[in-house]
Amino acid sequence: MAESSTESEPVQYVEIDETRCNGCVLCMKACPTKAIRVRNNLPSIEGVCIACGECINVCPKGAIKAVTTGNDYLNGAGYSIVSASTALYPQFGEKVMPNDVLLGLRKMGFRHVHDQAYTNEIFNVAMELYVRERLVEMKSPFPVISSICPVVVRLIAYRFPSLLEHIPPLVTPREIVAREAKRRFSAKYGNSSEDVKVLHISPCPGKMICIKESVLQNNSYLDGAIGINSIYNSLKQNILEVKEDIVLHHSGGIGLGWAMSGGEVAGLDMDCLAVSGIQETIRYLEKIEMGLLHDIDYIEFRICTEGCLGGPFTVADKYQAKQNLKRYVRMFGVEKRVKYEYVKKLYEDGWFFTDQKKIPLEEKPPRISASEISKGIERQNRVEDILRLLPRKECGVCGSPDCRTFAEDVIDEKASLESCVYWQNQKRKMKLN
Repeated sequence: MAESSTESEPVQYVEIDETRCNGCVLCMKACPTKAIRVRNNLPSIEGVCIACGECINVCPKGAIKAVTTGNDYLNGAGYSIVSASTALYPQFGEKVMPNDVLLGLRKMGFRHVHDQAYTNEIFNVAMELYVRERLVEMKSPFPVISSICPVVVRLIAYRFPSLLEHIPPLVTPREIVAREAKRRFSAKYGNSSEDVKVLHISPCPGKMICIKESVLQNNSYLDGAIGINSIYNSLKQNILEVKEDIVLHHSGGIGLGWAMSGGEVAGLDMDCLAVSGIQETIRYLEKIEMGLLHDIDYIEFRICTEGCLGGPFTVADKYQAKQNLKRYVRMFGVEKRVKYEYVKKLYEDGWFFTDQKKIPLEEKPPRISASEISKGIERQNRVEDILRLLPRKECGVCGSPDCRTFAEDVIDEKASLESCVYWQNQKRKMKLN
């Protein structure tokens, strides 16, 4: 599927190779936003894609691939700065240290290589300050929801919009790295910050959300994102050839641990939960929506099982990588290496806050007219009328993920009732009788 070319169409974060697809509907059934349809044995994306990668994980033919910036960086596309998810570090086995990985990236030709793990620890302190401030002033609903996983943020925006106010307006570590790198690079070399390109190495396609459709800030500071799997072989070779002894890695184990589920909250001194996996994430978001977890201060959500180590772009087995990461944490210690007073001053100066303007609480959304309410009720009644004709077997043979979605597709004239094989059989039986 090509990327959307008009603003009215949703952005797609996956491409489907129709020549490989066998029309098995597994991707359609796995999609948490019911965005995929399979009609005439050909898949299409008709709804909101949140870049969760579930369709990629279940496709038996490898027909679905994530959309990334691409591998032009290998041909000198102008990326001066590179930062990477800490999920990159444990991909190379127990003998390779985080500093070796950063030196390998530098050897690949990037002028500036940034250690995001250190920024993770800075962010931990800022988040503690934010939550404690809200606890004292009761300005924010609880629990506060982590903004780190962009797929979770987009899922909330799509399925749980009432929970958006639970997400703190703080710039994520990957965006802080990109923002500050651009500022310093442009100041040092006299470039415009717009001419400085920052590439992010990611374990999942979700980081493309930050670049294409940033939810929590007006614009992303990142210019490109590629998968760990795209850079792995080249980087591994460069790591083996590294001869330098320059220190680029500065964080403790807390900053490194963010790549696994529970790693972010391990650096927070408050009442926290860590939830991973898309179905568990949805289940706990439903609990928050019902007001069941208001006594929890902070929840770390990760769409991928085991956290970023389980991302579709990773190379190493996620459980082996987790063991490597735990070894890093023990080796580099379980205390943050940042200066509290320094971070507190940055926080008070607004350094961590996004540039997105929040809608004041007193500004109420526009009132829905009586005619719009009436149309909505009429549409829902029509959907229920069609549902009564369907067997509710949720088989997906019709090309829609479930019977209710199929009924909605029929109402929206995207599908025909004739597509339901059970309805056709019932119709034939009625004629015979």
